[in-house]
Amino acid sequence: MIETILSFVVVIGVLVFIHELGHFLTAKWTGMRADVFAIGMGPRLFGWNWKKGFSFGAIPADLDLEGRTDYRLCALPIGGYVKIVGMIDESFDTDHLETAPQPYEFRSKKNWQKALVLSAGVIMNSIFAILVLAALPYVNGHEEHRTTTIAYVEPNSLASMSGLRAGDRILRVDGREIETWEDMADAIALRGTSGTRMLDVERNGLLTKAEIRSDEVLKALSNGGLGMEPMGWRVTFQSVVTLAAAGKAGFLTGDQPKLIDSTPVVSPTQFRTTIRAHANKTIFLTVNRDGKTFANTVTVGSDSTIGVMLDAVYVGDKKYESFGLGESLLLGVNDFGNTFGMIGVTISSVIRGKVAAGKAFGGPITIAQQASRSAKLGVEPFLRFMALISISLAFMNLLPIPGLDGGHLVIVLVESVLRRELATSTKMRIQQVGVGLLLLLMGLIIFLEVKKNLGF
Repeated sequence: MIETILSFVVVIGVLVFIHELGHFLTAKWTGMRADVFAIGMGPRLFGWNWKKGFSFGAIPADLDLEGRTDYRLCALPIGGYVKIVGMIDESFDTDHLETAPQPYEFRSKKNWQKALVLSAGVIMNSIFAILVLAALPYVNGHEEHRTTTIAYVEPNSLASMSGLRAGDRILRVDGREIETWEDMADAIALRGTSGTRMLDVERNGLLTKAEIRSDEVLKALSNGGLGMEPMGWRVTFQSVVTLAAAGKAGFLTGDQPKLIDSTPVVSPTQFRTTIRAHANKTIFLTVNRDGKTFANTVTVGSDSTIGVMLDAVYVGDKKYESFGLGESLLLGVNDFGNTFGMIGVTISSVIRGKVAAGKAFGGPITIAQQASRSAKLGVEPFLRFMALISISLAFMNLLPIPGLDGGHLVIVLVESVLRRELATSTKMRIQQVGVGLLLLLMGLIIFLEVKKNLGF
């Protein structure tokens, strides 16, 4: 639980800081004053400013910082903000509007300067994601599984419903030759949302075809994946609980499961799925232990577990590439573009009723769970997850919804066309409606997450 919370705080804290730093730096560069730079929302926990130094709790309302900034950490880890003087934002503060515009205020600046400050958070999140996605192949290279043979197909998954079976080797997707598992997955996932994917498949030495509906691909990806795994996994018991079913049956840490009853173990997902399907039933489990065979019966618990934690390593043929700086940057930009486009397609599909909102969107609970899971997998998966969330923040903030950066940009655009500033009362109403909608949306997402996690 603590690890999950810490992972969430690191991800959100870093990405919010980067986003707000973009607003802050461009505001200062264009001559605007910022009263507050906050990580988190709600009451001030502690912070620093040039007059009070480091202090806990709220600062006096009448404290004159003389144009300087109070840097603070707030109680609710759900975002952050930069309070720019002369701008109507989520604080609904209009006290400054009772006086004539000052040169250091947002409202006195040119429209291009306002637009730059408003878009700087999105730009910073985008730059961060691109740099992370570029740095990983530059430092570590890129490794792919040089196989397109399916080891396991999950029951009721998209792969299963499309007619794919364990042992199938995918040769082509829409006529394009496929060499690696990742190449095949990308070809299926990143090609629009209409029509079908046509797969050429080798099955038992004969050629056959399979079709995957494009709109179903997005639903499957939103729900966890296509439902198939490649050939080439070595599954090991990373730990065994001594007093649980597997431990009582004599199984040890380091054992490699080979058979469940008479079915070969070919992937970690297959092992977990098979165990879950045998709740309160007895199975005959065969493992490899230091080159020798050990087997015994195990009764699966009512919670569908036997008391083991799995470690899975891909030991099949691999394709490895190293990249120079320029190539890595291009890969980062390409990954960013693909992910940005996929988020757009997901939102479009939700609006059109193609994908359920509860499956497409994740709130704090989902982010915390996935952050913890990626952190356990290592530095690279954790950084990739941070890049994904950074891209999501960039995309969501661009939406033309009042209260978001995109909503503020629309107001600046309207004012540019009208060549005058909108009335303060109008901006206030727009902000109030926007913030209300955002709170409603956040509440809905959290409700759907709680519903899904509690199973009601």
